[in-house]
Amino acid sequence: MPTLVELSEKVKERLLEEITLPPIFHNLDNNIETWMAFLSQEQPWLKQHQIHFNRSLAGKIRDQIGAIIYECTLEASRSEAHGWLNSLIKTWHRNKTTVITLNYDTLIERACRELNVTDGIPRIWAQQMYPPYFTNIASRPGTAQWGEGELDTFSYLKLHGSQNWYYSGRDEFYGESIFFSNVPPLGSDNSENESKLRSKSRDKEILLIPPVYEKTGYFNNETVRSLWRDAGTALTKAKRVYVIGYSLPVSDLGMRFFMSDNQPQPSTEFYIVDIDPAVRCRFEELLPRLSIYKTFICKQNAVKKFSQQYT
Repeated sequence: MPTLVELSEKVKERLLEEITLPPIFHNLDNNIETWMAFLSQEQPWLKQHQIHFNRSLAGKIRDQIGAIIYECTLEASRSEAHGWLNSLIKTWHRNKTTVITLNYDTLIERACRELNVTDGIPRIWAQQMYPPYFTNIASRPGTAQWGEGELDTFSYLKLHGSQNWYYSGRDEFYGESIFFSNVPPLGSDNSENESKLRSKSRDKEILLIPPVYEKTGYFNNETVRSLWRDAGTALTKAKRVYVIGYSLPVSDLGMRFFMSDNQPQPSTEFYIVDIDPAVRCRFEELLPRLSIYKTFICKQNAVKKFSQQYT
């Protein structure tokens, strides 16, 4: 998956193939968060046609983010899951863990489809790990069902949306059903079935909450808000918390507010899984009453080390 800077570069390159970017883009950092913060606000010096153009450009950027992440996901899906990833998912399943993510990709969902019953764990489908208030796109008329029934497994809360979630694309979508589609397993060339399901969402857009400094405008839908409430409840009640690869940037005010308002109990074991020791310092400043452990902070293979020791 690309870093934020790499993603910004890829998006900008694709936009330049279609349109001429506003002059201010040449003065902004190569950072999608900065672009979206500018484009999403009605700047007082702009005329109405310029404001509408900016809104349209913000939509194009969101579409390109979705397309790039999808392409990266397909590229990664051509190989089978690493052993440490399967081990991690099996432990999540056994412990009935709550997993909170800000990622858009469907690598976890695909890896769950690859699990083998002979390993003592069934294949896990998206609807079995997603909250119950999401609707399977396969339930729409004329679509064959693709999936399984209920399973007592881990919870997967994708706070920023997902490349297999769909909605109308409107600025105001309160009361809408959020649809999702199942995905094939890693290492599987099941693209035809996936394409058929995605074709049922031609009247929808992919629900990706873009990386902007202020995201409150995207959180009016009650289903999205329920995701965040469930995540907050899980965080405050957790006995152990592992933060895997999230650096808590200063610009992510939404997550900083969220974690400050949903702090775990002082007795909670709080671990950072990262290659950068500075990440621990940021969490210590934000959550001063917690002991932040550095057990899984190492320069290489931090996630692999964690998955091998996680039980």
